[in-house]
Order: sequence, then structure tokens, then C-alpha cells
Amino acid sequence: MSVRVTNKDLVLLGHGSYSGGAEHTRLPENVDFYLLPPVGYTLKTDVAEALIAQEEITQLMLHHDNGRGDTLIEVPTAVYKAGELAPNLTLYNLGSLTEWGRRAIGDKQNVVTVDQATKLSELIASNEKIQQALKDLPEGETLKLYWSACAAQVSGNSAELPTVAVTDES
Repeated sequence: MSVRVTNKDLVLLGHGSYSGGAEHTRLPENVDFYLLPPVGYTLKTDVAEALIAQEEITQLMLHHDNGRGDTLIEVPTAVYKAGELAPNLTLYNLGSLTEWGRRAIGDKQNVVTVDQATKLSELIASNEKIQQALKDLPEGETLKLYWSACAAQVSGNSAELPTVAVTDES
């Protein structure tokens, strides 16, 4: 499988975390939620840039336990469908990555950022871009939300786009 954001989809961009446990929220009947890396991993900026640029993403390289191993996975690792329970992740402002974020977003209108820590459930219920996208949604369709932030509980695990190995064929 692969993912590719369209102009009808929204990218939730910032720093992020997940406290784990039973911290879940029920998605509205017209919202699907996409997580590319597994919960517990930080997300590198190359993945965020690819989501914002609407590039097709087929795989991620997971780095485990501060360099103790790598795993190439297909994306997304989880798609929470409309009406299902999803992890109630927290989105934070970009902080030190604000300038990078401005450049990455450019003129894209489908990126959601926050000024303060905001749970996924709060974003869906109150964010102006999300609310407008839901109003504009044709009947019978779902709004796709892509999490473009960390979903980490501990440090040492990260996810990034795989690099292509270059071989010398001379």
C-alpha cells in the first residue's frame, strides 16, 4: 500500500506525542485518520515534507532503540476509519522548526498547525480548517487526516524515508 495526500486531505503538522494506554477518541462518521509510522516513533522532517508536497510514500525506514536495528515497512501502519477509536495524540506547535515549517508548507492550504498543545479530538471538534473541510465534503465521502508529527512515548525510535542504495556498475 502507499499514501499520497491530495488537496482535499489535511496534514496535521507539528511536534506530537501520545501518552498511551486508553487515551483514545472516537472519530466522526466522516473522518479517516492515517498514521504512517507505528505509535512510539518520532517522525523525521523528510516524511513531513513528502506528505506536504503530496509525494507518494510507499515505505518508511524504522530505526529502533538508538541505532540497534532498522526495519523497512510499508505505509501506513494504521488507518483509523470513520466512527472507529483512534489514539488521541497531542499536536504541539513547531517550536524550533517554525522556519522549516513555513518553507515546507509554502503556499499549501491543507496543512493544519497549532499554537498550543491540542489533542486530536479537540482539533477535529474545533479547528477552522478541519471544520471547513468537513462542511465542503461531498455527501458519502470522508475527510482524510494525515498525522505529520511524532507519536512517541519514549526516545530512541524514529521513522524516515528510505534511502536508495547507489551501486557502482563500472
